[in-house]
Amino acid sequence: MVNLTINDEKIIAAEGSTVLEAAQKAGIYIPTLCYHKDLSPYGACRLCLVEIRRNGRSTVTTSCNLPVEEGMVIVTDTPDVVATRKECADFILSRCPEVPAVQRMAASLGVEQPSFPADDPKAD
Repeated sequence: MVNLTINDEKIIAAEGSTVLEAAQKAGIYIPTLCYHKDLSPYGACRLCLVEIRRNGRSTVTTSCNLPVEEGMVIVTDTPDVVATRKECADFILSRCPEVPAVQRMAASLGVEQPSFPADDPKAD
């Protein structure tokens, strides 16, 4: 078992689990779109970003493919994390504006309309 902290909450997670899995098990919400139990985590959507704090430094990284480590300190809702998630949701919505799952995820992050024009297949 691994001891870590997520949003000031002490968590005990199974060794080999990811930060996203540990957070989900503890009831801490981290948005994700590409993570699926039947697929290998690969961090493509970037919506599961979290801030990891170690040795006086912080790094923003994906939680779906980051293994838990003893003593990790994770924050899921810093201004940088929230802003970057929103930007990623905007990119995804701009690419797939008609997909309901993408629309819901983007809306949950405050993106109602895409900022970038969708590809027009007739323009080729």
